[in-house]
Amino acid sequence: MHKNDFFKEFDNFVKGKNIDCEEALDKAFDEFMESKGFLSNYVRDEEMTEENAEDAYDYLELSDNASSKRQALEYAKKALSLEPDNWDVEARVIELSAGNIEILISKYKKLIAKANETMEQAGWFEEKYIGAFWGFHETRPYMQLRAYYFDILVNNSMFRSAVAEGEDLIRLCENDNIGIRYRLMHIYAFLEDKRSATKLFNKYREDRSTMLLLPMSILYYKLGDFKKSLEYLNELNKVNPDTAKFLKAMKNHQLERYYNFENSLGYRPFSIEEFLVAVSENSFLFFNIPQYFEWSLKKLKK
Repeated sequence: MHKNDFFKEFDNFVKGKNIDCEEALDKAFDEFMESKGFLSNYVRDEEMTEENAEDAYDYLELSDNASSKRQALEYAKKALSLEPDNWDVEARVIELSAGNIEILISKYKKLIAKANETMEQAGWFEEKYIGAFWGFHETRPYMQLRAYYFDILVNNSMFRSAVAEGEDLIRLCENDNIGIRYRLMHIYAFLEDKRSATKLFNKYREDRSTMLLLPMSILYYKLGDFKKSLEYLNELNKVNPDTAKFLKAMKNHQLERYYNFENSLGYRPFSIEEFLVAVSENSFLFFNIPQYFEWSLKKLKK
């Protein structure tokens, strides 16, 4: 699992929990680690090196921390030699070895096709499991692989393909444990797809988060429905007290002043940090609508 994905999962895990002190955060992290099947009190006392690396994920860690792309690829290939059927490791090798986007997409499609065949043979595509993926540990590597591919499509502006991939991931896992809905909602706003956005928002109506409310407000602004846009903006302002701060920073091109938070467990929900993550992951939406930030800031001031 890539580090960013680990942090996203932890953020989803703690949403709704009362995390008001460091002790509560530590307890939540222990619970999260146990839910993932790891030892909650596990601590690595020594730095990971080639000398103490034992399994595929040890070499994957070495790959993540390598000083060069060549060395990173060598470690990833070593990890793959130890676990040739590990899709997480194979995806890492693909990302490091693909010379261009065509090769990257082609190799990912082949790997996903191979994964589909494995999952089909194991019976995981039977109707009783559809919608409940991630609830079974055996389905998680597959979901993670598809999520990597989804991110690649988004990051290369292949939005229609990304929508198809994202919607299928939610079909497989209706609880959306890996947070596909958040990037999907930003794509819908970018494409001005009101129907799909509304359907997704209603599906997760209990999740009144920054990552859903903000793109909904932007969507209706782009559609010229200012009243509806303002409704979502006001709701966003209620749940995230840093809304005005964010809008002002975007209007004045000063968002970089807030990029100084460092938290090994991810960002703090309902804070300026959540806005920063939204923008960094979905820049395709935010940097094409400067007028929205000027308009929305004026509305909040009123």
